[in-house]
Amino acid sequence: MPVDISSWEQSWTHQRGVRNKLGGAVLAAGLGSRMEPLTRHHLPKPLFPLGGKVPMAELWVRRFVDSGITDLSMNLCVLSDAIKRHFADGARFGAEIGYVEEQAPSGTLGGVCKQVLDDGVSVRGETVIVPSGDIVTNFGGALLEEMYDIHRRAGAAFSMVLVPVPWDRRKDFGTVVLDSPVDHSGEISKSGRIVEFREKDPESPSNLNNASIYMIETELLAALDPLRTAASAVDVVNPFYDFGKHVFPAMLGQLPYVDLPKDYLLWGVQYDGAWFDVGQKRDYLRVNEQVLDDKIDIRLPFDRLPWGYLGTDVEINFAKVNIVPPVVIGNHCVIEDGAKLGPYAVIGDGWVVESGAQIERSVLWQRYSYFDGDSETSVADRLEIDPHRVAAGIRIDESIVVGGFVDRNVSEQTVDVRADGSIDVQPIDAVPEGPRA
Repeated sequence: MPVDISSWEQSWTHQRGVRNKLGGAVLAAGLGSRMEPLTRHHLPKPLFPLGGKVPMAELWVRRFVDSGITDLSMNLCVLSDAIKRHFADGARFGAEIGYVEEQAPSGTLGGVCKQVLDDGVSVRGETVIVPSGDIVTNFGGALLEEMYDIHRRAGAAFSMVLVPVPWDRRKDFGTVVLDSPVDHSGEISKSGRIVEFREKDPESPSNLNNASIYMIETELLAALDPLRTAASAVDVVNPFYDFGKHVFPAMLGQLPYVDLPKDYLLWGVQYDGAWFDVGQKRDYLRVNEQVLDDKIDIRLPFDRLPWGYLGTDVEINFAKVNIVPPVVIGNHCVIEDGAKLGPYAVIGDGWVVESGAQIERSVLWQRYSYFDGDSETSVADRLEIDPHRVAAGIRIDESIVVGGFVDRNVSEQTVDVRADGSIDVQPIDAVPEGPRA
């Protein structure tokens, strides 16, 4: 459906006459294995709700549209129907969104090349902005414009956002070294040519982490695509499918089996604002706390009150419920007298919290469809077997609860709800062993 850009005449891309030169490609095809069982039957990670309602990837769609960038795409793998149902053709958000479906992830390089270069899906534009769908940050329109200026002035083919990480966490991130960085004022504090990339090196001389937000020239992608190999193949002698493992070293002349047709400039932009890589379940809890503390720029579709957010059609006697701010209570909830909520309790739509129950530092999801292989059970069909109820006197803390009838205390755990409505409780740090089916 064509989108009339006239409503965004104040956007920076429109005012500067570069709207047709920019597109957005969201990486959303990760397996989300560390988030199981949440990602197995309920939601792909880019759809995990913030503040009880707004999917993580939606932040990127809204920021693109606010910037006048409406030609968008996403690559999908796990529970792809859920993402396509939420975003559809993009018209609801004022965008045009295309999709690339992958039977198995093809790596970051493959995911971007398919979105930009494949017929029928290709994002238009000389420059493509590529965020990972599970990155939550305040890197919005004004900073995208500033980064675009830096990228163009430098003549870069590939620019990446960098965020400082604690020095003792260098082993967990890909870090870069900048050559003679230039200082800037504001949340973008430095920029410069990347001369070294270290993949999870505890001895790296830099703590600047690859933040998985990129600006890439289409010309570079066209040169890289013929070199691309399958990410899932185990017998490839010279693999080439991942930005961190292969593309960055190749651009720096450090991948001996790849010879690029010319020197392509790799640039870095240091960002000192809010940034979260939601890689594990505790990360998801922490980023929701940041949302409730107003440290993430997000518009929750609830009434804002001094203690937090309140949805519609909620049964609650505030004189008899103990609320410790901040708290979110979603739509169509029942909070019985004597319950205690907070701090940092996110109660999604449709929950009943019985008398004396206590919920803190936890996220309770609204009902979502249930996927089992190729079959899907709708929210309406799940109502009878998934009561979304916390029993009287039960305590929930530092946990993620998908649904069901929670009749036992839950601490540092994940509560899944099975096809028959029964619950499965696992430690929050549990990660399944072996390859995902």
